[in-house]
Amino acid sequence: MSDFRVLHWCFTAAFVSLALGCGDDGETLARVGSRKLELAPFQEYVAEVTGEAWQGVNARVTSRLLDQFLDRQLVLETARRRDLQPATASSVLGPSEMQKLLDELCGPPPQPANTEISDVVTRRLEVVRPAQAHVRQVLVDSHEQALAARQRLAAGEDFVEISREVSRAPNAAEGGELGFFDQGSLTPEIDEVIFSLEAGSFSDPVQGPSGFHIFQVLEVVPEGPPNRNEVIKEVRAEFAQRVAREHTRECISGLVSETGVEVHEKLLWFPYSGRYAEDRNNA
Repeated sequence: MSDFRVLHWCFTAAFVSLALGCGDDGETLARVGSRKLELAPFQEYVAEVTGEAWQGVNARVTSRLLDQFLDRQLVLETARRRDLQPATASSVLGPSEMQKLLDELCGPPPQPANTEISDVVTRRLEVVRPAQAHVRQVLVDSHEQALAARQRLAAGEDFVEISREVSRAPNAAEGGELGFFDQGSLTPEIDEVIFSLEAGSFSDPVQGPSGFHIFQVLEVVPEGPPNRNEVIKEVRAEFAQRVAREHTRECISGLVSETGVEVHEKLLWFPYSGRYAEDRNNA
């Protein structure tokens, strides 16, 4: 091959390489392993998660989303390198499928220690739980409307039907359900009314900032020690979530060392302060 043809071939190859994005250019967000990540998919991810145009999302939120985006790409790239290909296309992997892949790469999170759980359960069982009331409401504009609704309820009409017909509460169509309240957690005037009612009874009209309320108490749970089984379930769930977060953080750190992540911060449109920032990596 002549020198001219060699030079022509080299120039052409270099041009094609640049055209195909084989070098790092103004559109390259980061490298994960040997794979380039472009800016556009991340910008679409920010818009999809936040429901806003990516240009308007503040830097702190965008930094956190970039960490999430890079974590996901890191897991997928490491799985590809280890021939652990996910069953579903990478672009549509859901949270549970990503967690399964993460478990394959790093193993499942350890179980919380029973002794720690037992200690926390014991402390929480020593705290007296306040009385609770399960409440629903009808909310109307005037005292006269509230009295009329109260009379219909006293006559035996269905609460949910009256709520759907006359209430302007946001959840009127579902019967005005408010859930359980601890005694002392509401404004004093409303708290006093609700906790003076017996289960199944209705309040007189109560004026509030947004109108007039008729409250019905469906159930009253008296003050006393917490339910042991519920406390154990709650504490176990809290410990499991904490251990899983710590395990994931350690796993991601190991995958970064194995596969490598490089963020091209100068090309970002926001000041990046996440886990993959250069100053943190060099600390």
